[in-house]
Amino acid sequence: MKRRVIAYIDGFNLYYCSLKKTPNKWLDLVKMCESMLQPDDELVAVKYFTAQIKTHKCDPNKVLRQKIYLEALSQNPKIEITYGQFSIHKTKMPLADEWDKGIIKTIEVIKTEEKGTDVNLAVQMVADAKDDLFDYAMLFSNDSDMSYAVQIAAKDCGKFVGLFVDKKAISFPRLKANVGYIRRLTPSVFAENQLPDEIITAKGRVIRKPKEW
Repeated sequence: MKRRVIAYIDGFNLYYCSLKKTPNKWLDLVKMCESMLQPDDELVAVKYFTAQIKTHKCDPNKVLRQKIYLEALSQNPKIEITYGQFSIHKTKMPLADEWDKGIIKTIEVIKTEEKGTDVNLAVQMVADAKDDLFDYAMLFSNDSDMSYAVQIAAKDCGKFVGLFVDKKAISFPRLKANVGYIRRLTPSVFAENQLPDEIITAKGRVIRKPKEW
């Protein structure tokens, strides 16, 4: 009997740690996960947690590129996408140079925030472990907030959890404490597991990789 595997991917964590400013953003998540499994493993699902970004004048096509990518991912029945919330707002932050001098001087900045992804991922992994939906969880996140969810899945539910993080990412001892395996991801892992430039949907429509990518 094969070991049931579910991959849990924090989309924003993966993007900012490994994919931003690289040519590897057209990533085939299923292919990538399957490339790192053993022969007796079976990938049951890839659960991808993200948020729909908002447009802004600095890069007006960014929203469209994300929409195209999410649609491309959704063509694979093993992909499940769960959305959090994304916000852009103005706020005041202290200037670093003045802060170092003991002076609080603020400046208004634009702050982008993604809310809910880490909570959604943690809750889903624990729920799936409790419901015995997997034997092995592949966790793609370097967020230390995941540590308690990992502890519950591993210790309380007896599940095997593997941690997949970028080669250059900071490792958090609290997050690593209950994982059975750690894989440091290199750019070659992403480069070798890209989606086709063109994907034909069940209805015959063609999804094309954005030229900017």
